[in-house]
Amino acid sequence: MHNCRFFELRWKKPMKMMNSIIMTGFGRISAACGCHTGRRRKNNEDNFFFAGRYMASDNNGLGSILEKSFSLKKDRFFAVFDGMGGGEYGEIASYMAAKATEQYLNAEEAADIADKKDYLEKMCTHVNDRIFKETLRLNAEMMGSTLAGLYFTGSQVWTVNVGDSRCFLLRDRKLQQISEDQTDEAYMKENGIHGRKPYLTQYMGMDPEEVRVLPYADSLQLKKGDRFLICSDGVSDMVSIEFLETMLLQTQSPAKCVDTILAAALEAGGKDNITAIVLEINR
Repeated sequence: MHNCRFFELRWKKPMKMMNSIIMTGFGRISAACGCHTGRRRKNNEDNFFFAGRYMASDNNGLGSILEKSFSLKKDRFFAVFDGMGGGEYGEIASYMAAKATEQYLNAEEAADIADKKDYLEKMCTHVNDRIFKETLRLNAEMMGSTLAGLYFTGSQVWTVNVGDSRCFLLRDRKLQQISEDQTDEAYMKENGIHGRKPYLTQYMGMDPEEVRVLPYADSLQLKKGDRFLICSDGVSDMVSIEFLETMLLQTQSPAKCVDTILAAALEAGGKDNITAIVLEINR
């Protein structure tokens, strides 16, 4: 869950991954997903999109780790959503984000679309508008969700995010964030502001007549052995990048990785809802 204040600011893109080795032909991807309410919150405002699967708005997380292997002969999308708005609105927002994502992917055929960046940006606009319409329908003061996703297509993967849920890539034994935090953290540092979590500069559910959705989107070539992590801030706020890197290096299966991440976030206090998806390129 996030502080609901909104701060509009533009950001530079992070440095692209170097030393990429192109993966030729189609491969397979091993995937696992876990979601836990945490230790402090009574309700779960996180959700996910696990190649077509997501949770209802009224949920208590997942009772067990989802685990599956997918062929990359077909485009695949995985994402994490972190709802905000307080009360029951956070879980409604993240559920609407997952549902609207499914609707868009099913309705808009991507196979013949050369510009995948444009395709993903339009997806984010669709999700944003659906959440905002639901906000009006419920007469809610504020409702929104982050989105952090990976879109696998052929030998490429596209990172797309709105907000501060994160995507990471483990390659050549180094873990690097490949999403972009859309927050006012730089503004806080420049102005000596301390004592609060950075406000979001973008989220899903903004009034489209007032603010344009500006998702971060970028691509890279896949390499055999790549491991990816998508997570809500219930993970990234509770455990260090160094821990995640070591765990992703040493843990054998994506399912075990997810289980270890959830356990570590809980052990660190579990102050927020916890959602993690781990993916590995097999061949």
